[in-house]
Amino acid sequence: MAARALLFLAAATASAEPEPRKACTLRPAQQVVLAGVSARAALSAVEAYRRGAPPPLRELIGARAEASLVDAPPPSTLHLVARALVLLLVFLPVLLGAPFARFSRTFREKVFFPSVKRALAQAGTAFIKWGQWASCRPDMFPERLYTKRQVEAEMGRPLAECFESIDKRPMASGSIAQVHKATYKGQTVAVKVRHPEVISRIVTDFILMRGLANLLARLVPSINLKSSVDQFSETMVAQTRLDVEAEHLNRFIWNFAGESWRDVAFPKPLFSSRSVLVETYEEGELVSKYTLQRSLHMGGESLDRHEAHFVVSRGEDIYLKMLLSDNLMHADLHPGNILISTSGRSPRLILLDVGMVARLTPEESSAFIGLLHACGAGDGRRAAQVVLRFSEAQTCVTPEARQAFAEDMHALFRERCRGFGTGVEFGSVLRGVLSHCRTHRNARVSLDANYMTLVMNVLCLEGMANALLPEYNVLDAARPLLAAHRRLPGFTFSLGMPVIRRIKKARDGLWLLTTGGTSSA
Repeated sequence: MAARALLFLAAATASAEPEPRKACTLRPAQQVVLAGVSARAALSAVEAYRRGAPPPLRELIGARAEASLVDAPPPSTLHLVARALVLLLVFLPVLLGAPFARFSRTFREKVFFPSVKRALAQAGTAFIKWGQWASCRPDMFPERLYTKRQVEAEMGRPLAECFESIDKRPMASGSIAQVHKATYKGQTVAVKVRHPEVISRIVTDFILMRGLANLLARLVPSINLKSSVDQFSETMVAQTRLDVEAEHLNRFIWNFAGESWRDVAFPKPLFSSRSVLVETYEEGELVSKYTLQRSLHMGGESLDRHEAHFVVSRGEDIYLKMLLSDNLMHADLHPGNILISTSGRSPRLILLDVGMVARLTPEESSAFIGLLHACGAGDGRRAAQVVLRFSEAQTCVTPEARQAFAEDMHALFRERCRGFGTGVEFGSVLRGVLSHCRTHRNARVSLDANYMTLVMNVLCLEGMANALLPEYNVLDAARPLLAAHRRLPGFTFSLGMPVIRRIKKARDGLWLLTTGGTSSA
């Protein structure tokens, strides 16, 4: 039975798309390799569904209800006024430069945007985290503050009784929390502690950010910050609750359980409260270390070709599983949140910092998958139809504006995206799509937050591929999973995911062999 399921799934991945392009077509010798994929993968999929229901996520209450997760009273009027005066001083250079930025592109790029970046860094947690989310960059100016009393209060006993040892100097620190290395019951753990006063500061700052966004929207209409701030504030609140992050970890651990995902891991939560999270300590090197070395042509230790291929191809598998099967996406999937561990018999990827996630509705996942299929087919007009579904409050609504957008997308695809097997630079295509959405001549095309998360994660993935393995084509490599997803019903696809993944892994291995590498697939 398992073997029959394997053959059915293999046929689905091979025949879902038309085959006019030869680059992705399997030769007979390659088909023999795929036929040898173990049928145990099909059985492991069935076993995964016998594990029971996944751990609950409290954010299933809905995005707008996330505001109830805030564990701080609303700020007083006096507090708002005082904070507004401080932020006025911080953003004064931005306000003074905004009129000039409206009319001078050189001034905007050389002076205005750098001043915005500096102001965000100086303004505090909410501004820093919004800047990270909007630009898909890690935090640049972390705080350093040790909060012993907070840990003791949350765990209900003195620190010396909680841990055998704990480093007072944090091993990592960001705008919301800092992480200390500790020993708990003989096990090395990571203790994540939320900074004091961060909640009240975030609530205050988001109120003021909305006001600032409204002002800048009037001064520089091309910078549409208001919708971005509104969408992000709904998601940001949950990231301040470390017990919510623990729930995310438990769900991701459940989603990626099973033999076929043994080389993907997440820290396991051991204790959690609103402001403290104790989790397993994971050894490894941040992938950002290697991408930075390649990008800046720095010396030092680097990944070999096989390890680089593992990071890139497995990273893409993780993204596609979250999109196609789980409808739960890590919202900050950049190389600084991915560890590679090479201490065992085979490498593993470990995903960190899951406080912020995107819960995808069936419509959201369907629409974004539709964009991927349109890119694979090189169909710009079809891509335009899909992108216009990327907002519940779409501003590009008139037939004339929609038709003009479709023609712009057709021209973009004719230049940059001819479909599978044509060497598409997927990141360039997506950046072009975003540019057309922002500057569309008839009406700006609106994009909701979850879609932007999906786009930014793809851009991070391709940026990682360009740095570590430039010849790897992200769009072409996604074809087997996209093809199977199109042909198979949702439950069948999820059930057969281990088999489909092994087929893709075999294809990836063949690609690595034919391009001069060594594969362990």
